Formats: sequence, structure tokens, C-alpha cells
Amino acid sequence: MRERILVIDDEPNIVWLFKEIFGDAYEVLGAQTAEDGLRAAWDHDVHLVMLDLRLPGISGLQALQELKAQGHQGPVIIMTAYGEVKTAVQAMKSGAYDYITKPFDVEELKHVVQGALRYAKLTTEVTRLRQELEEKFRLKNIVTVSPKMIELFSVIERVSASDVCVLIQGESGTGKEIVAKAIHYASSRKDKPFVPVNCAALPEHLLESELFGYEAGAFSGARKTKPGKFELAHGGTVFLDEVGELPLPMQPKILRVLEENQIDRLGGTRRLPIDVRVVAATNKDLREEVKQGRFRQDLYFRLAVFPITIPPLRERKEDIPVLAKHFLKEFADRRNMAALTIAEDAMEVLVSYPWPGNVRELKNIMQQLSLLCDGPVISKRDLPAFLWDPDWPSHGSGILGQVSVPAPWAELEEVLDDEAGLGLPQLKQRAWAAIEKELICRALAKFQGNRTRAAQYLKVSRRTFYTKLKEYGLG
Repeated sequence: MRERILVIDDEPNIVWLFKEIFGDAYEVLGAQTAEDGLRAAWDHDVHLVMLDLRLPGISGLQALQELKAQGHQGPVIIMTAYGEVKTAVQAMKSGAYDYITKPFDVEELKHVVQGALRYAKLTTEVTRLRQELEEKFRLKNIVTVSPKMIELFSVIERVSASDVCVLIQGESGTGKEIVAKAIHYASSRKDKPFVPVNCAALPEHLLESELFGYEAGAFSGARKTKPGKFELAHGGTVFLDEVGELPLPMQPKILRVLEENQIDRLGGTRRLPIDVRVVAATNKDLREEVKQGRFRQDLYFRLAVFPITIPPLRERKEDIPVLAKHFLKEFADRRNMAALTIAEDAMEVLVSYPWPGNVRELKNIMQQLSLLCDGPVISKRDLPAFLWDPDWPSHGSGILGQVSVPAPWAELEEVLDDEAGLGLPQLKQRAWAAIEKELICRALAKFQGNRTRAAQYLKVSRRTFYTKLKEYGLG
């Protein structure tokens, strides 16, 4: 369908001009009164309204207000004589996208109209994506049949309606960020930003500038002012993931923000008011961290106004079959293929396994199986050995003894089949990436999802480990 421009002007030659200039690319509708224009905007899906200020009957300003009141979402450009620019500026304050003066410069008119239509496309796409996100993270769309989770969801629905701080507790991989997003999208802040901050992934010396921003010249390399995460989330939600990893010197600064709803940019001379809701998450026992002196008690109480604990997957085994089938269908849909089914012997193994990496680990295994399984049915022999062989970890030494060698080889075979044009360097890079991802998954499984211990085991820095998690979609 062609984009539609509605021109509301009592001069017929103006409508004619628009049809001459834009008629080949767009559908141009005309109306000579505001009343006719409002009816046309109501009856048709109009992408852009060109509105004259001086109209018989209802004025252009009144028509603009009526357009907004009847739900028109697209841009409105005011057409005005040179002497009415002040009124046009007033119209922009009332919601007009732009104004243009008569007589028109044709090139300027084309530029303004095409810019407005690009803006309309962008805002439509943003609205669509926001609606998709909102739908995706609705509690009713989170896959579960567990009574524990269903009870938890009823609690989440109640807390979403308030503005209190929420602390989400649970092992790595249980879905803490999904719950945080569900809280955000069920709240009155759903149309504002959801800004996640991984407190463990940022080096201590960068954490303050990332959270609070900085002014130009605040430090070497700070060439221009940069807003921090709290500013970017204004009106919405800040999600402090891995909050238990916050360095002690940073904790009183977070506490001050929570208490005063103001921030100080680095190098700034004035305090900036903010309006955010804070949702935090941790896989640590913060009460124990408080006892050990690693976490401030006052900050804990500010964050844990409403604590939520997500049960690990091993405590809700009834979710394993439905989640496994859901992930297989999700991966199949992406590849436009029929979803694999799971044989009874394989399902028994999946339900019996303790899933130290929780839902994240289950999803990763299902993704591997969707790529590697030869037939339409997953049997026990298709599963990685560590799922069903209790002696598997003792074979070999260190993490290499736990790697499922066929996985990266199968990945390489897929590359050879699908991308035969790749040379040896690219093939080596793809094969190494598959092996590296496998090593990381095994390390996470070995330490029950504890990322810090997994990073230490693999002898890489925590920052590098988090970068790899993000690179391979494991975060």
C-alpha cells in the first residue's frame, strides 16, 4: 500500500500542487475545510497531514488539537504564510512535527515531506517493536506449568502496579532478567525505557561514569557530555543485574540515588533529578554478603523492599518438558523447519538431570540438539553424555575431558554445507568459536552457573568471560 498524504487547505491549487509533486510516489487526498479533513483522517489510514493555519470554520490550531484527540499518530506539518511563523511555532509546541511557509520552495517542500514520512515510518516501527516486546514479556507468555511459578506470577502482577524497588533472587540461568522485564512491561512505565546494567561486567573504574554519566572534560578523553544509565532510563526502569557484584565504594552512591532521586554526573556542578524505578537481581545470598561485610545493609534494605525468589529448574521439574518443547519449536521456527520431538527415554533423562545452569542451560542444549540431531526424534543417544552418565565428568582431566567433540565438528560440517565458499582461515575461526562456546557451557555447568568461578576455571578475566557470554548469546 502506498503512503497516504492528506492536504487540508482551502486553496484548490495547493492540493493540485501536492498531487503534481508527490502523486507518482504517494496517494494524495485533499480537503478544503478542517471538518472535511478530520473526517478524511478518521476514515483513511493517513501517514502525513499537511495542515493550513487559516481555514474557514475551525482554525488550523483547533484542527491540530482535534486530530490528536481522535488518535492520529502520524506527523502533522503546518503550512503558513510568512507573517504567521509565531503561530506555527505555537502549533509545534502543541504537537505539530514541523512547519513550512508559503509560497513553497519545491525542493524544501520535498525535503520536509520526505523527512516527515521517514519519521512516520520510524515511529510506526518503534511502536510495533515496543508492542512486540510488551507482548513477549507478558507474564502469560512466560512458559510454565509449575504451581510455584504461577503463584510467583500472581505476586509479580501485584508488585508491578506499584513503584517500589524489587530484588529478584535466584541462581544463574533461572530467568531473572525476563522477570524484571515482565515487571517493567506490566507497569505504568512500560512505554518508557528499560535499561539493563550488568554490575559484574563493567570494570570498577568505569562503573560510576556508566551509571551516572559525565560532563565534557571530566577526565582525559571525555570530549563531550554523556548521560548515564539512570538518565537514559528516565521515566522507566533501571535493571541492576548481578547487583551483589557492586564494589563497596560504589554502594553508597547507589544508595544516595535511591534515597534522593538525583544523580551527579562526573565533573558536574549540579544535581540532576531522575524518575526511575529500580529492579535489581542477584544469584548471591545478599544477607550473607551483608554479614561478611561485602554488601551494605542499608543498600540491601533499600533494594529488597519487595524480594522475589525464582526457584531453580530442579525444583520445578514439571516445567522441563514444556520448556524443552518450547525451545525446539522456537529454533525450528527460526529455520522454517518442523520441530524435533523428544523420545520418552530422552525426556526421562532431561527430567532427571539437575540442570545446574537452569533454564539457560536447557535452552542451550535444545539449541545444540536442533542443529545436530540427524532424525526427527531426539533419543537418549542423541543427548550429551554428561546428562545421563554420572561418571562422565571424571573422564579425562579438566574441562577438556567434558567437551562433546562431535558438537564443534558438526558445526564445521554445517559451515561446509551452507557456506562452501569460506576459506580455511574462516573455517578455522568458525570451528574455534564452536569449541570455545562448548568450553564455556561446560564450565558454567560444572560450577552450577556461577560465572565468576567459571571464569577463574578457564583462566580468563571476568570482563573477558562476560564479553564471550554476550558474543555467543549465553548471557
